[in-house]
Amino acid sequence: MKILPLFVFWCLWYLNFSTRTIFSPILPLIEDSLLLSHGKAGGLFISLSIGYSVSLLAAGRLTLAWGYRRVVVIGFLGVGLVFIGFQFLESYLSFHLLFFLLGLGTGIYIPSILPIITETYEPRNWGKAIGFHDSAASFSIFTIPIIIAYGLQFFPYQILLLFLGIMALLFPFFFWKVSVEPKKEPLKHGEGYKDLFKKRTVWIMILLWILSSGSSMGVYSILPLYLIKERGVEFELANNLLGISRAGGMAVPLLIGFLVDRYGDRAILFLSLLLTGLSTIGLSIATSLRLIFIFLVFQAFLSLGFFPVALVTISKLASISNRSMMLGVIMSIGVGFGMGLIPFLLGWTADLFNFRVGIFYLGIFTAFSSFFALLLKGEKAG
Repeated sequence: MKILPLFVFWCLWYLNFSTRTIFSPILPLIEDSLLLSHGKAGGLFISLSIGYSVSLLAAGRLTLAWGYRRVVVIGFLGVGLVFIGFQFLESYLSFHLLFFLLGLGTGIYIPSILPIITETYEPRNWGKAIGFHDSAASFSIFTIPIIIAYGLQFFPYQILLLFLGIMALLFPFFFWKVSVEPKKEPLKHGEGYKDLFKKRTVWIMILLWILSSGSSMGVYSILPLYLIKERGVEFELANNLLGISRAGGMAVPLLIGFLVDRYGDRAILFLSLLLTGLSTIGLSIATSLRLIFIFLVFQAFLSLGFFPVALVTISKLASISNRSMMLGVIMSIGVGFGMGLIPFLLGWTADLFNFRVGIFYLGIFTAFSSFFALLLKGEKAG
């Protein structure tokens, strides 16, 4: 396997993912500075997810028109400009606007990079290549809260956002040097957006993505609020716990990649969803800080297993000509509800009851959704 391109792809995914994970650790600061309720603070992620979903839907057409590599670069340049814009925000509405624009810039990455990865590596190595690439998301979830907790001792959060924006502007030039453009294929009959929605597998993958995204990034987004506002944990300790609990998750995509290549994607999908749901339930019923941390570790470790195996599944279900389109449809709806609506619902539930109620029912739904993964057997989606 070619190491240098995969390393560059990994760095790009780390940057892309960090532009979203960075807001969870600083959300209590934003909430306090704007005098927001938990629901309003969580509502910022709705604007992010709407922009992300729109971008995902458009990615299939954009890559056909402009090429996969060019779309990746344009997205990162847009993200860099957005992070420069965060230096000048003063109102809740302006935060919503830039969160929406950030979603637009970050959403086109995965549908564009997946065909590049599958073009660069042989199908027998897709699980390992995609798994290694996806481990960058786990590393981001682990490192960003710790970096923020340390960095805030020296800089306001706006400067930390600026540093990340500058990296987003510079790093795509390395990507351009090592990447290859996948061969373009004309769309076949039955591969348009309308036809995709007629496929049962597409709707199953949408449902699974919603709940997995909600259990992973949805829960992650509100955890600092839960720990600080509801459990009374100090700000720095809460973010350190959040980051440290994510350390084990870095190994999950690598492990999943080998397991998928050996045992198949559907069995691993079932197990990852079931265990994610059970660990989320455990997180909701934990009482002491020690138990909360233990379930944070398990929940973080297990909730990240879904995404690399889901990407492999979609790559096998779709031809390269509509791979971006199919992934864009699934992720746009899945992320829109999972990353946007679920944090809002968790915050809204906390305003009415507490965070644990919302986390508990999310775990229940995720555990039961695992049985839908078994229905994917034998059906093609394009």
